[in-house]
Amino acid sequence: MGVYENLLPGKENALTPEYLTVKCHFSSVRMLQKQIEMERRSGKVILSSATSPGGYYLPAAGDIMEIRKFIRTLENRGENTLKTLESARELLKELEGDNI
Repeated sequence: MGVYENLLPGKENALTPEYLTVKCHFSSVRMLQKQIEMERRSGKVILSSATSPGGYYLPAAGDIMEIRKFIRTLENRGENTLKTLESARELLKELEGDNI
């Protein structure tokens, strides 16, 4: 049984990573996060909230706004990652240019 099957719908029913780690018999929160990542990549929609107490949950039936908010969060995270990647590539290009 995966993490998805242990989750409840609605942000108000979010389960903390620590709770899920024990419930799903993972050795660490990091292992739980890797499993959630695999399940998301396989098409399961697992939402998360960092707002205290935070945790993972399923979209509530018809809660379009919560899904949109989650998508925006992922888009922002992706944009920030790409900006960081661009900076690192620029630095590498400068350093490699110095070595020519």
